[in-house]
Amino acid sequence: MKKIYLPSGMRDNILSEAKTKKELQDCFEKVFESYGYSKIYTPSIEFFSTYQNAFSNLNSNSMYKFFDQDGNILSLRMDMTVPIARVCATKFKDYQLPLRFYYSCNVFKVRESFAGKRNEVTDCGVELIGLDKKSDVEVLMCAFDAMKALNVKTYAIECGDSGLFKKACKLLNMEDETIEKLADLIDRKSMVDLKLFLDTLNLEPNQKRFMMELPLLNGDVSILSKAKKLCFDESLKEKIEKLEDIYTLLSKLDYHQHLRFDLGKIAHLDYYTGLIFEGFIEGVGVSVLSGGRYDKLLSKFGMDVPACGFSIKIDYLLDIIKHSSKKSCKLFYPQDKEVEALLMAANLRKEKNVELIPWQKENIWIKEEETDVIIDSVDERSS
Repeated sequence: MKKIYLPSGMRDNILSEAKTKKELQDCFEKVFESYGYSKIYTPSIEFFSTYQNAFSNLNSNSMYKFFDQDGNILSLRMDMTVPIARVCATKFKDYQLPLRFYYSCNVFKVRESFAGKRNEVTDCGVELIGLDKKSDVEVLMCAFDAMKALNVKTYAIECGDSGLFKKACKLLNMEDETIEKLADLIDRKSMVDLKLFLDTLNLEPNQKRFMMELPLLNGDVSILSKAKKLCFDESLKEKIEKLEDIYTLLSKLDYHQHLRFDLGKIAHLDYYTGLIFEGFIEGVGVSVLSGGRYDKLLSKFGMDVPACGFSIKIDYLLDIIKHSSKKSCKLFYPQDKEVEALLMAANLRKEKNVELIPWQKENIWIKEEETDVIIDSVDERSS
């Protein structure tokens, strides 16, 4: 028999894994709704030009593309931020701001087969449209509450500023090719190669030291003071001071215990303009949450307003979070006692999930899923 395989990067979610996924979605959506966000759905398919419009450095090879009947290039959505930006610009342009949307949708991205990441994942996230950087703390609080709702002991949200590296490169009049190479080395924290590359550039010692230290500037709030001492321009210090302000506010709100900083964090999406952050959980090798501020994206769709948001990759949580739904049981019944079985099942469903199963014996029996032991029958209940 011919074997049937899934496409690369795809995975079935079945049984307990599917239950966990649903529970996680419900858990996050409850948090999002508590902050006043409203649910939004967008089509799985967008015009490829929509993403071309959003990104100046779009890697089209990372997208699933195909043609419609008119020859237009279509693509499966690779994120939810761009479709929501399109929706806001086309359907909510005259609405009173701010707009708050949340979503739970599958997104698609072609990855290298050896990378170990999935090509289809479920994103749960929020987008806060129409408020400036003063709302960053509110968005971070929502992200912390979402992580807290998982009931895991060890987690952290790392914050950085996408503009710190960009501003430093601009001050140094670097060319795009140099910036791209430098960003890759800093992002990968490849210290040996970074030093060799910096030695080829015409930089002052303090400028070189700033770039060399950037990947190492991660940890608690104390690294912000260290970073300011390394800055070779006041405009760089200002960006770090904004992160200090965020820490101060989160401390007053008692949201700082799991807050960390990574000033070498390089935004992989070029629409980020300020705060960027990622969430990590012990036992998961990649970030499970990511987001930031993107104040210029909506202007590309004709609606020049600031925005901030984040998304959680639910699929990356499935191996460490176990479902905790109601207890379940199987109710076995003979055909001549179908009515009694249905009535009993209806009563049991007030406390547990019930699966009805026809069988050949005389009595109705209930088998608890957790113990797999028969515990009752109709005759015993009536006696």
